[in-house]
Amino acid sequence: MKTDSTIKQKQESQEPRVVGHLGLVGTFMHECGLIDLIDRLIPKKSHNQGHFSYGEVVALMILNGLGYTSKPLYLTHEFFKNKDVEAMLGINFQMEWFNDDIIGRTMDVIHEYGITDLFTALSMQILEYLGKKPSSVNIDSTSFHYHGTEQLYEEEQQAQRKINITYGYSRDAHPELVQVMEQMMVDNETGIPLFMEPEDGNSNDTKAFQRMVKVYENFKKYRTEDCIYLNADSALYSENNIEYMADKNIKFVTRIADGKFKIAQKFITEHCDEELEQIDEKNNGKIYTVEHYGVNQKWLLVHSSAAEARNEHSVESLAKRENDKLNKIIKGYEKNLFSCEADAKKEIEKFKRKCRYCQVLSENIEIIEKAGRGRKTKDPSKQKVTKLYRIQLSVGINTDYCKQVQKNRSYFIIVTNDTEREWTPQELLKQYKSQSKVERGFRFLKDPEFFADSIFVSKNEHIQSLLMIMTLSLAVFSGLEWKLRSTMKEKSVKLRNQVGKEVENITMRRIFQEFEAVLTIIFKTGERIFYFLNSQNYQVLSMLGTAWEKSYGVTT
Repeated sequence: MKTDSTIKQKQESQEPRVVGHLGLVGTFMHECGLIDLIDRLIPKKSHNQGHFSYGEVVALMILNGLGYTSKPLYLTHEFFKNKDVEAMLGINFQMEWFNDDIIGRTMDVIHEYGITDLFTALSMQILEYLGKKPSSVNIDSTSFHYHGTEQLYEEEQQAQRKINITYGYSRDAHPELVQVMEQMMVDNETGIPLFMEPEDGNSNDTKAFQRMVKVYENFKKYRTEDCIYLNADSALYSENNIEYMADKNIKFVTRIADGKFKIAQKFITEHCDEELEQIDEKNNGKIYTVEHYGVNQKWLLVHSSAAEARNEHSVESLAKRENDKLNKIIKGYEKNLFSCEADAKKEIEKFKRKCRYCQVLSENIEIIEKAGRGRKTKDPSKQKVTKLYRIQLSVGINTDYCKQVQKNRSYFIIVTNDTEREWTPQELLKQYKSQSKVERGFRFLKDPEFFADSIFVSKNEHIQSLLMIMTLSLAVFSGLEWKLRSTMKEKSVKLRNQVGKEVENITMRRIFQEFEAVLTIIFKTGERIFYFLNSQNYQVLSMLGTAWEKSYGVTT
């Protein structure tokens, strides 16, 4: 490393420029061939389309997305101010070259080529570079809210690969905003997304997963000879999906939503008192052989002590809210009089149907006599009388039922159709929990430190292309992390995490933080000197390889 006195001997150096961790990202994109592959699949037709190829524009957008900054992608032109892009990507770069026009044209050609087809080709390129094939895979969906008006299209327009941007169930807790959905399939071992597809904002997971199961068929040519599983949450478990996967010999691992299927509730009630073996510190379980939807399956009944503790408070809270609501209804009955006893009884039965966590403790119908219409008679016995009926009820929390609900909610069922394998409860639960890979990916995409968690571009094609570039950024991030971790494991190396503890499963986010301060100074001679590289930075570069060492000016 050069000293300050060395710098003074140089003539007319430029202002320091930031490289940070993006040199790691840019080198990875070059090494795995992403930029070259995009340029082969979508070549530029003329030099009038700008100074950059489409592959270079995508790479620049990925650098922005992984820039560890709160500036979202629509502020790309500001992001690259004072950045040493040449050190990151090895290309000539000037701020005025990279503008909204070239970004917009790139998004257009990506959509014209095919969002999903291009992404799949690029993700498989990353896996091929890493020498990996898909192991078990996970599928899931999430929503991104959109700051704009609804975009609804007829079937003819949807054939042009338009998606409806509309209201739907919001995972972002923004029901007041329209949204788009994204389906994603992730490799379990590496965490690299293998497939992504933009969806309508109100698309249903169960129906979308039916398409994803069919998409999964296309990955047979990529997978290893080892057994591969399709993992997903409870939306996968539907009659159509189970029958289709049985017919196509697709092995799956999923969960049954106990609140959706009566058979699951019945199964839990029948077996919850049986002795279960310990799986880990928080879970006990037992595997049963079950036939459902005409398919032989193995069901793992799991009792979670952590879930039981959580449910104790939640069930109590639900019961209290229901009790307060029912008492307000009862108070209204004091003024609401019925003209006949039959109507009053019907209302009581209607009221009882509203009781879930509560129960009716007492019920009575009070008869109220009122003088009828007309002139009062001297003989009271001859006076017309109208009978009215008032409901009198009292309710309380059904503690026995609440305890049963709390108990049942602490159980869940993991399902697989691989009945030939001699599963242990530990193996089957671990296989299902690999679902966290895809959930981690969605959290990454919505992390404002990497991306904006909402969408501001207005053109339908651009929205879809933006989702693809965001997901491709996740693929690059995951691929780089897997490369470093696998090398650390191979060489039995540990690195320091944020609290100074040496660990073997260091996160790439932590590595990005350590490289964040790296700067360059470029001299008139063209020489570039890197500053603020620490000992662990050099260790990381050495493990990643020669290309990364060169990108940070390390010579051996």
